[in-house]
Amino acid sequence: MTKSDYVDSNSDQKLSDPTEIIEELKRGFGRFLNNSSHHPHATQARRHELAGGQHPQVALLACSDSRVPVEVIFDAGFGDLFVIRNAGNTNTFGAAGSIEYAVLDLNVRVLLVMSHQGCGAVKAAFLKEQMFSASLTELVSDIKLGLTNHGIDIDNDDSYADACLQHAVITSKSLMESSESIHTAVKEKKLMIQPAFLHIDPLDISWLDPIYGDN
Repeated sequence: MTKSDYVDSNSDQKLSDPTEIIEELKRGFGRFLNNSSHHPHATQARRHELAGGQHPQVALLACSDSRVPVEVIFDAGFGDLFVIRNAGNTNTFGAAGSIEYAVLDLNVRVLLVMSHQGCGAVKAAFLKEQMFSASLTELVSDIKLGLTNHGIDIDNDDSYADACLQHAVITSKSLMESSESIHTAVKEKKLMIQPAFLHIDPLDISWLDPIYGDN
């Protein structure tokens, strides 16, 4: 078993440096782009190994958009990624609780928060006089508040593309501000938050400035 398998074994022996884990994600993405995916940990034996528990290194908050198949693009397999998805990769109550579980119980070293090109949930924040369901209205309102608090003009459609990119950073900072567990883990360098932006066409990832320690 190699480092390209994300986890050295199922006995909690993991890469210890968050930057190494990020590099492993980048290598997996590179393999996918080059049509040379290894499909690690996609075997029946791997599933049997995981029956007694999971040991992922990465928690990943991504949009529910069907164009964002995270395990596929990172060439990951069973047990490699702890994935949370919702419309707009947003800091919701459920998302924060799931991430806290990954940090406190699973001891993940990296939280990847990934927004993407053409996000419909972010686009909804720019719509005028649009009616949504009660739950969706709450989610869109949270997105609107985050965008406006970070200086993005949701009355200007030209700001939409940048809003999609910045939403990964906005959600990352929101998680730091709203969750004491996540905040403490980052400050104590037990967790690195890595915002990123997925370009859908052509497919690429922009890796934004990480949040780690006191930086």
